[in-house]
Amino acid sequence: MSETDVGSVSDKIAQHKADGFLLATTTTVSTGLKFLLDGLNEQGVAETKVWDRHELEHLLLRDANIGLVKRFLPASYIAYQRLSSLPQALESLKVLVPPAVYKKIQSVIETYHVEDSWISGERIWPHDQASARTIDRALSLLLERSDPVQSAQELAYGEIEFDAFDATLKTLAALKPAQTAQLCRELVKARNGEGPSLFAFRFYAERYEPNNEEQIELAVELADEDLAELYADEIGVFIYEELTTAPEKYRAWDDLDPLSSHTTLEGAHSYDLSVRPSEDRSRIEFLASVEVSVELSYDKETSPTSMPFPGKVRGYIDPYGIYIDDFTVDTQAFYE
Repeated sequence: MSETDVGSVSDKIAQHKADGFLLATTTTVSTGLKFLLDGLNEQGVAETKVWDRHELEHLLLRDANIGLVKRFLPASYIAYQRLSSLPQALESLKVLVPPAVYKKIQSVIETYHVEDSWISGERIWPHDQASARTIDRALSLLLERSDPVQSAQELAYGEIEFDAFDATLKTLAALKPAQTAQLCRELVKARNGEGPSLFAFRFYAERYEPNNEEQIELAVELADEDLAELYADEIGVFIYEELTTAPEKYRAWDDLDPLSSHTTLEGAHSYDLSVRPSEDRSRIEFLASVEVSVELSYDKETSPTSMPFPGKVRGYIDPYGIYIDDFTVDTQAFYE
């Protein structure tokens, strides 16, 4: 179902002076329509909710509602009975097909049926067929062939919407946590700097809580641009706090301290950050330009003055923390 099928949702809400909009459909909702409804919800225009065929199925097949299905949807109830008695149906197949075929059927069903839930691209993301097909290919590679590397390649570079990518990882993590952990690690190694690899790293770190050493070991697999985005804020805060707290630890202080009888480094703003793995891939190295603000004070009778100076900061991140190797500054402007 698309936006054209529904018409103007805003007009309908205004016409009926409603504070909510429920869309019930026996098909699925297009990505465009889903985006529209989500937008109205987020903007506070109205609370929106979609009952597509999967949600309707979920609601109707609850124990409290199964009587309604039996009475008003008898054909669907019969189909449900067949599926709900899947173990018995499988058992009956033993005498109908060769053992090798039975084992194959059983293996495939067990692969895609977990905790009364079926795993498929259509169920994970019914809003876009291309995304659903990509998910199905990735699922087959991961679950049937036990090939997380190729599954990651399919998800990282295949035709799939970002929200569908997100939904896939969340669904798999809930139903197949061990395989999803492998998949996330391989998605990071896929090095897609457009977003999937960095998202997979963050998802893995939040969901599986690896220790610092494991995080660094995995982070060095990211593309340099992803590393910069991942650590930029953390590095910037550290540079500011470290240089304003203990500037005397670094050789730049030998150039700054003599500028007045009482020199204070008040601020440090980092920019042009570059981040990359070390050659031995045991840590993450960074280089940043920095502008430091320095207060110069000469005596009690003269008001202090502030001057900015450009500099460079070089450092690294390892499992034990963030460190600065070197901090240099150019004070030539003071003498001009």
